[in-house]
Amino acid sequence: MAASNPSTSPASNPMEREVVITRVFDAPRKMVFRAWTDPQHMGRWWGPKHFTSRVEQMDVRPGGAWRIVMCAPDGNEHPAQGVYREIVPPERLVFTNDAVDKDGSVIIAGFTTVTFDDQNGKTKITLQTRGVAIVAYAANYLKGMEMGWTQSLERLAESLQTTSGREIVITRVFDAPRDLVFQVWTDPQHVGSWWGPKGFTTTTHEINVRPGGVWRFIMHGPDGVDYPNKIVYLEIARPERLVYDHGDEGEPGYFRVTVTFADQDGKTRLTMRSLFTTREERDMVVAKYHAIEGGNQTLDRFGEHLANTAAGIPKLLVSRVFDAPRDLVWNAVTRPEHLIHWWGPKSFTTLACNVDLRPGGQFQYSMRAPDGHTMWGRWVYREIVPPKRVVSVVSETDEHGNPLRNPKSPTWPLEMLYTMTLAEHDGKTTMTVTGFPINATEEERNTFAASRDWMLQGFTGTLDKLAAHLADAQGDNRS
Repeated sequence: MAASNPSTSPASNPMEREVVITRVFDAPRKMVFRAWTDPQHMGRWWGPKHFTSRVEQMDVRPGGAWRIVMCAPDGNEHPAQGVYREIVPPERLVFTNDAVDKDGSVIIAGFTTVTFDDQNGKTKITLQTRGVAIVAYAANYLKGMEMGWTQSLERLAESLQTTSGREIVITRVFDAPRDLVFQVWTDPQHVGSWWGPKGFTTTTHEINVRPGGVWRFIMHGPDGVDYPNKIVYLEIARPERLVYDHGDEGEPGYFRVTVTFADQDGKTRLTMRSLFTTREERDMVVAKYHAIEGGNQTLDRFGEHLANTAAGIPKLLVSRVFDAPRDLVWNAVTRPEHLIHWWGPKSFTTLACNVDLRPGGQFQYSMRAPDGHTMWGRWVYREIVPPKRVVSVVSETDEHGNPLRNPKSPTWPLEMLYTMTLAEHDGKTTMTVTGFPINATEEERNTFAASRDWMLQGFTGTLDKLAAHLADAQGDNRS
């Protein structure tokens, strides 16, 4: 890194100060620009030597606000805040830069311009900043302005060197508003439907999306291998940013992830950055676990799931309270000896059913319709949390279990994603079922939307049969 070249305006007025610093960093311009606009990076280098910084707000857009609290070695805090005036990635940043006291009053009003020039793969920064003391005692702080910025840029250089080669960065633009994208990314009702590469399913054991909250889950590979995972949420700034640790720091497989959600004229630019402890660990997960390809496939699945939600297609929602304990209802919906007695719409007869109750396993069945023809179907289990929750992909099939178009409705979706939850209160059980099409065309989604009333009638008849079966089962137990 080349030496800095600071210049300072004459100190004719002790209440004003202007500093210009140029510095060349041995890093590409996009990386250096990102270090100024990503809160995870900013927290590493902002502030003089031996200070630590806490990024409290960072809305990187014209008119967006930022706030960083610097903590000195003596424990005193020094907040800084401002508003972005101009952003031209990766060339130029302009922002106000005010120092405030503990009561939030501005003591120094600042204005900063930073330009980023590419120099054959390196980056020349030119920083021009001006401060005006609003109160008399703040003039002493202006004397240290040049030294403070110089030390900050030294820390930036160290940070750029330490993160180089340790990141995986994946970016995608989704045709959906930022609030919706953030919700689908963080809502437990959605996450289990899209998380992981193609062919993977996810079983969630606990999830609490809040700072300090934990998500423990198992990813089930298509080859039958299970991968236990743990995520600890560190920062949740809805709907702009999400920061979490994957695994425990210091343990093998640990990395920190920052997901940012940027509005682009009603669309959302999502950027997922995974920072590993060493370059070697990053390269290992890329080579051994195909992390980049897997990340892209995960975003593919997220986009498919988001499309259904963003399209405005309403979910099927059915709720029923059964006068039976939850354990009995759970057995009734997961065991073949129960399912054979009630599964299927009213006037249909279930002929056979087989259950392999595990993520990736299937519930396969055949039924006879009132007109005498036989139909087949299957559930492929994605998530099972006894006795609370089942997530399944449901399809009509032929007698061999192959997905089949509905002969009476050829534009009906081939796959539906259903989530069933069971909640117990005072010995009764509330079942809630939601469903919507996945991997569907616009025509298939429209067919689903037009058929919701018909589906509700079918579910009502099916759940009537379940209620009668539960009553019979409890009568048998009492006798």
